[in-house]
Amino acid sequence: MTGEALLDRARALLIRTMTFYRDDPRTSTWLRGRLERLEQPLRIAVSGRVKAGKSTLINALVGAELAPTDAEERTQVSTFYQYGPEPKILVHTPHGTVQNVPVTTLDASTIRDLQHWRPDEVSRLVIESPTPGLQAITLIETPGVASAAVQETGRSALAQILSEADAVLYLTRYPRQTDLQFLQSVNELHTARSVPISTIVAFSRADETGSGGPDGLQAAERIAESYRNDPTLRSFAQHLIPVVGLLGQAVATMTDEEFTALGNLARLSQNDLEALLLSADRFINSKIESTPAAIRQRLFERFGQFGLGRALTLLRSGVSEPKKLRSALLDESGLNSLQETLHQQFVERQDALRARSAMLAVDMVLRANPRPGVQQLQGEFERLLANAHEWDELRLLSALDSGQVRFSRPLQAEAKRLLGAFGSSPQERLGRDGNALAVDLTDEAAAALSRWRQQAVNPLHDRVHREAVRTVLRSCERLVVNQAHAPQRPAQAGQAQQAGQARQGAQPQQAVTPQQAAQHQASQAQQAAQHQAAQPQRRHAQPTRSQDSYPRPGQPQTVVQPQPGAQPQHGAQPQHGAQPQHGQQRQTGRRRAAQHQAPTRVVEVPQNPPAEQGPEDTPGAHSRH
Repeated sequence: MTGEALLDRARALLIRTMTFYRDDPRTSTWLRGRLERLEQPLRIAVSGRVKAGKSTLINALVGAELAPTDAEERTQVSTFYQYGPEPKILVHTPHGTVQNVPVTTLDASTIRDLQHWRPDEVSRLVIESPTPGLQAITLIETPGVASAAVQETGRSALAQILSEADAVLYLTRYPRQTDLQFLQSVNELHTARSVPISTIVAFSRADETGSGGPDGLQAAERIAESYRNDPTLRSFAQHLIPVVGLLGQAVATMTDEEFTALGNLARLSQNDLEALLLSADRFINSKIESTPAAIRQRLFERFGQFGLGRALTLLRSGVSEPKKLRSALLDESGLNSLQETLHQQFVERQDALRARSAMLAVDMVLRANPRPGVQQLQGEFERLLANAHEWDELRLLSALDSGQVRFSRPLQAEAKRLLGAFGSSPQERLGRDGNALAVDLTDEAAAALSRWRQQAVNPLHDRVHREAVRTVLRSCERLVVNQAHAPQRPAQAGQAQQAGQARQGAQPQQAVTPQQAAQHQASQAQQAAQHQAAQPQRRHAQPTRSQDSYPRPGQPQTVVQPQPGAQPQHGAQPQHGAQPQHGQQRQTGRRRAAQHQAPTRVVEVPQNPPAEQGPEDTPGAHSRH
């Protein structure tokens, strides 16, 4: 299945669950909301501890100062930042009413005042803005983990995140036990643990790591690398990215006046600049005629000490254009890396994430509200969860991208390609162009399967790499099966005929037309029927299998692949005076049949059985909405 096919099956299961609970208005209404959410932009919750820099990073990602930033934690309600044709503020109350706050522009002070309301007065705040950065995603700013807003209302962080978001961007200044407990709670449900592809951890104030200063970001990167290898954190988050959110926000919203002021400061002598950047007090209160103190104070508040140091260094090194300065500072801040990861991990895989959200909704309902007759839905749920190989591929791709799993360079590149990193079609997974012949794709799939079978028995691999090899191996098996059952188009049949003649040293014939190909196939079918009638019936004929069906766990697959040097059996006529013998290949007509059909052989491909997955009990407070 592709991500889209997986989403269709998850949506169908969600609809059947909603129909099953149609006599329960509360449950069916909640499920209907989850169904409607599948057609909306992807929702990413930005969460973290108090003062982790959530508002600042949201502004940096959006490219506009929408989220108010304060010196103290003031966010009491979940705030949705989504795209809209014109500025709009909607206030949702716990009683289900929606109030439209008339605004012409999105003023940070207005949003700040609304965020101060108590959660029992406002359930959510929706900010609509025509900002292009919100067209593909909706960002949800949540109250700080363990904040007073969460504790007073008795709502767990798990219930907040699972009920509202498809993915989580978790911010922390330094991973603590509270952070790990929160991330574990988000992945507490059976479905979430089986599909840990929805969480990215960002060190949002990386410039303050250690003693701060110019080496703060490098120190944060070393800490992130150590946590990437931590088995607890690795089980639910593949990416840990250091980022300087304050610098990212300043660069994303930098004005021409600020660029001019930075240029004036960069013209100072090296000694004067070093003295100026020793502290905030010196930077703001020093007497510099070219840049007034009020402007310097604004620059320090916007860029911070780390950002100012990097900006002035770049300007003195010859970066003289605003566009080039923005690009260089975005790299310095780590925001480019975070945005690229968000796009690859979340936006490009949004179908799989939406399918995950649909499955989570079904899982929560089946556990929180069991009733007689629910066993069939539970069975469908477990089968879909066990057979969704796309989630295994995405999890391994994340591990390969983040460096948690490393193969040698050729194997690393091939693994990512076979897993669908560059496209999900057989041609893209096998590294061929769109005009590749079916017989060539079959050969390449079989060769890839053979290579990764050898890796499966490599004694140098540890448990993590053995599991990764099994995932790639299953992707190869699916490619082989799909190619064996894929119908060959008439145009490709003519190309395959010419390619076969070229291999035998014969002169290529003209490509056959679709009508000629159909007549030829009918003739071949008649000859095959005569040949079948002349030979004894095979006692162990393999059953046919459709393209989308797969063998049961533990059973081998029958795959038809080309056999170099072998010739097909059908299409040959018995020689005069000779009786056909069972198991022998016919000689007469062999060359004529080889021109129209590639020779085949039968290969037994073992299917890796999916691990048994069973439901687990979750606390009622976590599963009830």
